[in-house]
Parts: sequence; structure tokens; C-alpha cells
Amino acid sequence: MVTPVTELVAVVVSGIAYGVPIFLVASGLTLIYGVIGVLNFAHGAFFVLGALTAVSILGGPAPSAPVFVLAVLAGAVVAGVVGLVTERTVIRRLYRADHITMLLGTYAVLLTLEGLAEVVWGTDNRSQRQPDVLAGNVRVLGASITVYDLVLVAVGGGVAVTLWLLINRSRLGREVRAIAQDPTMAQAVGINARTTLLVVFGFGSLLAGLAGGLTAPNVSVTPSLGNAFILQCFAVVILGGLGSVEGALVASALVGVAETAAVAYAPALTGFTFYLLVAVVLLARPQGLLGGTHGRAVAV
Repeated sequence: MVTPVTELVAVVVSGIAYGVPIFLVASGLTLIYGVIGVLNFAHGAFFVLGALTAVSILGGPAPSAPVFVLAVLAGAVVAGVVGLVTERTVIRRLYRADHITMLLGTYAVLLTLEGLAEVVWGTDNRSQRQPDVLAGNVRVLGASITVYDLVLVAVGGGVAVTLWLLINRSRLGREVRAIAQDPTMAQAVGINARTTLLVVFGFGSLLAGLAGGLTAPNVSVTPSLGNAFILQCFAVVILGGLGSVEGALVASALVGVAETAAVAYAPALTGFTFYLLVAVVLLARPQGLLGGTHGRAVAV
């Protein structure tokens, strides 16, 4: 029997799962902006590349769970490699540019990669089924939750913990924080800024590709999918606070829960909750939920 409590549990878990791909993309955007200072619209193309690669490997019918995992990881790797090439050939030339030039340059990369994706994959909608083992439901505190939603929540939590450990407990994290705070001094003490920036950009691109592969079973995948998605992720970065991975995590969860709550309790607001949430938060706190507390994206 469905009770208000079980319905609320279902809404919260499904909402968090909805927000996981947004968090993956937004955290990459936040890292890239915080360390490199680039507002990267090309991130939407990396998301699409991850989704299209996964769908191409899986081929439509319900795959086995191991094949699905390998396809999603392959999509992440493809996006990461393309991100590395993009940083070396285009983004590196934008480091000293103003924000308008950065936006135009990265948006041009987005359009170029979308055009190449259309050449390779065409413009038809592609759909992908989940593995049968992930398509069922389980009971959580009495609420019926899809297994795939629980997998998404677990992946989101794993990525959040990994980011925290990487930034706060590793040598790479120390180098990233040093470059974010003072690039000149970081290079003076022997940190290879070029290599570190390349790794950060590639890792952020990999996260976007991972998000694309995980999202593929829930949407119709086309080369233009990244346009709308990247705008939503940029807004989540702003909502959480420019310079805060923690903010991106909290904002993504809020956006997801707000949207699923609208579906359950106020269907007329479906599709509008995101804009309402952004407006309310920014009116009350213009710097975002956690903006201004850490300064740079690498402070989590």
C-alpha cells in the first residue's frame, strides 16, 4: 500500500537519481572552471559522445549487465580522449582570453563535435534498453524503487567520494589546488601546470561521457542532445555556487528532487521547477548555495 511516507521516499530517491548525471557533468564543469578558468560549452558534446558510444556498442536490445557497464565506461573513455585532444588543440589557446571569447570558442567546439557526430551516427533518435537485471523494482523503506535508480545513486555517491579523495588526499589534488590559487607560484615550485591542466580537462570530459552513457537508457539519444543538457548543467553550477563541487552536488540533488516532486504532487509545474528553484535561490543568495565559502572549485 502506498502511503505518504513511502511516496515521499520514492520521490526523494528518484529525484536524487535524476540529478546524478547532472552532477557528473556539473562537477566536471566546476573543476574545469575553478582550475583552468574556462567556461566550457564543449562539455555538452562530451556528454553526447559518451551516450552515442554506449548506444552504438549496446545496439538497442537489453544487454547483460557486464556489457552495459563496459559500454558506459567505453563512452566515458571516448569522451575523455576527445577532451584531451580538444584541450591540446583548442582550449589551451583560450587560457588568456576573456570570458566572451572562451564562451564563443568552446561553443564553436560544441557545434563542430555535434556536426562530426551527425556524420558518424546520423540524426535519427536512438534508444537503448536497460539490462533486465536493472529494470526491476526493489523495496526501500516500503517504497518501490527501480534498481537502475539505486545504481545511479550509488554511482553519484561513488564519484562524489572519489572527487573528494582525489582533491583533498592526493598529490594531484594538491597540485590542482596550488594552480587554482596561484598558477605562477605553483609553476615556480616545480608543478607542471600544462600537464595538470590537461589531466583536469580530460577528467572533467570523462565525467561528462560517463553521464552520457548512464543517461542513454532514459532518453532518446541524438547528436544535439547536449545543447539543452549543458545549459541545465551550467545553471546548476551557478545555483550551487561558482567554485564549489559540493554546491554542484547539492544543487543537482535539489533540482532532481524538485522535478520528481512536481511530477508526483503538482504535474502542472513539471518542467518549470528547475527555473523556479534557480530564481528563488539566486534571489535569496546571489552567490549560490555554497558560493563564497570556498573560493575555487577545488575546495570541496
